[in-house]
Amino acid sequence: MSPARKRKKVRNPPPPTPGFDAAFVDFNIDLHGLFIQDALIVLDKHLQVCFAANAPVIHAVHGHGSGRLKQAVREHLKGHNLVDKSYPASYGMGGDGVTIAELKTGDRYATRKNSHNSSPLPPADGRR
Repeated sequence: MSPARKRKKVRNPPPPTPGFDAAFVDFNIDLHGLFIQDALIVLDKHLQVCFAANAPVIHAVHGHGSGRLKQAVREHLKGHNLVDKSYPASYGMGGDGVTIAELKTGDRYATRKNSHNSSPLPPADGRR
């Protein structure tokens, strides 16, 4: 039997899942140079894509400038229904020119450092 006949037939891969490309979304969004209204629209669209991809956080880069865009972005994120909490980035991550927003997820513990453990978290009252 020739080697060509010994090869297994390769099936066609399944069609991609709708919204699969959202899994490769970038967590950073750059709002430099945008007007406030335009920046908030772009930020809303990015929040929806990140939420659909189950991203834990986003980094909104707005810079320092006059401070109007920074203030508008932080106020918008504070009242947004997809955002759990938002705060300025640390010094090494852009400082006051970047706002970090933690998104709400169905699993409240998805962003914890040890969420890769296979054991579930114990109930709040301590019983197992």
